[in-house]
Amino acid sequence: MSEYDYRIRPQAEADLDRHAHVIAGDNLDVALRLYDRAQETYEMLCEMPHMGVLHDSHKPELSAVRYVPIKDFLRYLVFYKITGRTIDIIRVLHSRMDRDSWL
Repeated sequence: MSEYDYRIRPQAEADLDRHAHVIAGDNLDVALRLYDRAQETYEMLCEMPHMGVLHDSHKPELSAVRYVPIKDFLRYLVFYKITGRTIDIIRVLHSRMDRDSWL
């Protein structure tokens, strides 16, 4: 059992839904798999919260933000902060997006 829990912000849920909707236009099974792999990624973060890379930003308020790719979907990045014993899932962004403008 992990010492950490995770919390998904509404914007992160909306991000994941938007990505899955685009993928579903080509392949519904892959879109559904994205949800499963995101869940697995969130659970992995609870086991290893520091596994993500620190987001390099010129904005001081983003200094503690980390990111990790969704398992098997390396172009989709989960941005999170460790707050006490909670993994705070902030956003789920495509790797080509301008991260600082979205965070």
